[in-house]
Amino acid sequence: MNYYINEHSLRGQFEKADDFWNSIREYTLPALKKIESNNENVIWKKDSLWQTAVCEDYTLAQLLNAKGGKNERSGITAALKIKLLKLVNQEPYWSIDEGSEVEVCEYGFDFPYSKTFPKVNCFTEAIANEGRILSFVHENYKRDTLEFIVIINGKEKNLCLDNIYSKEWWKKEPLIKTWRLEGGYLIEIRSNEYTYHPPHFHVSYNEFEAVFRLADGQLYRSGKKNPSPKFFQVIREWYGENAEFLQNAWNEFHESSMHEST
Repeated sequence: MNYYINEHSLRGQFEKADDFWNSIREYTLPALKKIESNNENVIWKKDSLWQTAVCEDYTLAQLLNAKGGKNERSGITAALKIKLLKLVNQEPYWSIDEGSEVEVCEYGFDFPYSKTFPKVNCFTEAIANEGRILSFVHENYKRDTLEFIVIINGKEKNLCLDNIYSKEWWKKEPLIKTWRLEGGYLIEIRSNEYTYHPPHFHVSYNEFEAVFRLADGQLYRSGKKNPSPKFFQVIREWYGENAEFLQNAWNEFHESSMHEST
């Protein structure tokens, strides 16, 4: 599963650095640990995330590189800094220069600030790759879902993204049916899908991801990194033996859309 850090949820809302570190310790870090507990999960961030404002006096980069104060005697804040430094400095990144296949015509949250969102942002990236949003603590992002109106194939569609700002979100996590293959391949049928997509299943292997059609097992779309021919061979052979199980799992979650696609 792809997770996208919400760069718009960090824009100077904290009065002081201690407030930021307290929110990281109580909300953000437990959520990060939950995500990282699954090796198949990938956390994406904007390539300029380090420039975002934390409070009036500090950007994220300045705060992470600032000398420790009295609160670091216990080592708690120092440990949080190390964790965030690793996250910010570790690939993968996305860039606004890459463009996006998703056009959002209305954001159903964070108004009026959402009027200033660039055309390419964490939300368009998450929509394009069927990912989830990971937000810092912000009053406008203390919600489980984010609503959008987007243009897909020339038509307006209403969509929602999962939004996570604390570990509590997983108590209401949408259902996912998984199969684990030898060699580290993970196959998923997800209950929370956009209805404009044909019935499909997700495959991940290390840093590679792809989506395949249920109807014929053919590639629907791949991630930012193209898998090897062996990747497709393994999935093609497995699909040939397990197509019925995949279709049954999809039917369990999306019976109406399965009928519409036939």
